Amino acid sequence: MHPVKVLVCAAAFLLFACGGSHPSTFELTLAHLNDTHSHLESVPVDLTLGGVKTTVPMGGMARIKTTLDQMRAEDPALLLLHGGDAVQGTLYFTLFSGAVEYDFLNRLGVDALTFGNHEFDRGLKPIPGWIGQSRFPWLSANIDFSAEPSLAPLVSPFRVKRVNGERVAILGVTTETTPQTTLDVGKAVFKDAVASVHQQVADLGAMGIDKIVLLSHLGYAQDLALAAQISGVDIIVGGHSHTLLGEGSALATLGLTPEGLTPTVVLAPDGARVLVTQAWQWGQVVGRLQVRFDPAGQVLSWRANPILPVGDTFTRSGVMVLPGTEPYRELVQTLTQSGLARIVAEDPGLSAQLAPYTEQVAAFRSVSVATAAEALPRGLNSGPGPLAADSMLAAVPHAQVAILNQGGVRKDLAAGTISVGDVLEVMPFANSLVLVDLTGVELRTALEEGIDFLLTKYPQQVPPLMPYVGGVSFSVQPAAAKGLRVASLAIKDASGAYQPVRSDATYRVVVNAFVAGGGDGFATLRNATDFRSDTGIIDSDALRDHLKTLVTVRNPTEPRITILSSAISMGLLSRRAEAGNPGAAGFLHPFS
Repeated sequence: MHPVKVLVCAAAFLLFACGGSHPSTFELTLAHLNDTHSHLESVPVDLTLGGVKTTVPMGGMARIKTTLDQMRAEDPALLLLHGGDAVQGTLYFTLFSGAVEYDFLNRLGVDALTFGNHEFDRGLKPIPGWIGQSRFPWLSANIDFSAEPSLAPLVSPFRVKRVNGERVAILGVTTETTPQTTLDVGKAVFKDAVASVHQQVADLGAMGIDKIVLLSHLGYAQDLALAAQISGVDIIVGGHSHTLLGEGSALATLGLTPEGLTPTVVLAPDGARVLVTQAWQWGQVVGRLQVRFDPAGQVLSWRANPILPVGDTFTRSGVMVLPGTEPYRELVQTLTQSGLARIVAEDPGLSAQLAPYTEQVAAFRSVSVATAAEALPRGLNSGPGPLAADSMLAAVPHAQVAILNQGGVRKDLAAGTISVGDVLEVMPFANSLVLVDLTGVELRTALEEGIDFLLTKYPQQVPPLMPYVGGVSFSVQPAAAKGLRVASLAIKDASGAYQPVRSDATYRVVVNAFVAGGGDGFATLRNATDFRSDTGIIDSDALRDHLKTLVTVRNPTEPRITILSSAISMGLLSRRAEAGNPGAAGFLHPFS
């Protein structure tokens, strides 16, 4: 395997740095999206503008349409590519089963899409209809559909487009882990991505095509590795890992931190440059990459100028910043100076076309999900927390353990009807569920980290706050030293019995994206290097579906976490005394 050689680009390589284009060169402009995950409306995003957290509306199909229209006005030959996972993530998918998403991608003028793993979240049955509805090809070089006759004739490994008289091949590839992370792939066979791409590149070369764009749903790290192993690919437009790329100082102006440059430049085995790019997630970035090729089809120079399309309303601490005021003008100036964020009006035609669906989504919030036979207040082993952990396991049957941060559950549930809106208030953050493989040692360490975070942040809480879990049981000694508090850690087997966790065994754990990123002290989950996959399933969707299955909901009674009473009476009161507050206090939930 070739080592990945990532280049830091000198200014001399920037597009048009040498002046105008030479007659024998060829220029290609790509716009790209990935992992839009049914986010048809704009998403409120927290940016740090002028040192203050500011919430702005970002993305949305109507705003993306305006952005693309502006790009096409500059280059009518632009190609728009989608890196997969167009569905799964909002109530639009819940209600309309994918039909709306692909309809609106048609309206955006997508030229090609590769399969993401979430295109399989409802099995194979709806996919032929989605492809038939799409006015663009669905591509994947490494999925063999030959045993699925309803799909085999509908999917191609690549598509050749003519751009200003030149042939450009767009080649698709999809993560091989799809069968382990989605509902059902039927008889489809997912082949090795590198070998599949290598074969297709050779075939395209034999056809005399020397400009190849790989439309990838492998993830940023795999894209970099693949670029270093195969000669002949010029550009990789990626997805799957939801990676934010860009120039660090520009994104820092917005309070964002990229994982790399856009494009990231890798040397192929033949020494040619490969440009690797990705456009974050949910339509919050519209990527744009302009590339000049030399007469031999090699990348000569490039310019990347992605856009973060935002609205013109800003809120700080829940209060709207009024237009015309000095703070408002400063916010607009900060956005403009970033060179990345741009205030973009929503396309009125597309907004009008989306409105009937939006109204149905709004009405759906009042729909009954289940009935609570009793009040479900947040508690250690009862209430919405353990139910949410169970829902994570139900939504991702490949997982054995669920860990949910205490702050991920924001509301008690009253007795009576539980509506969709109630579920969204319990879990309002729209976090996707992420699968991570941990050894027994790492699992124990992760639990220790989450517990230490809560004990440190809320030292006076009685009983102490704990993460919510499913599939495991353990006892906690809060007074013990950090890292030594968890005992009797056991995991539920297929029969429902608990077995001791083995240090050297590997366990598949489902967490939300916040925890997977190391939030609330879970550093081990952030740093885990084995299998990791963002399922795209939203936590509130998982809880809603689980409650719907239960029909009548009662408090869980299983003692998943046992806090030793002696530790509470001695250790926690000792910490209170050290804090200068030895008196007793009632239980006040810090998130109420």
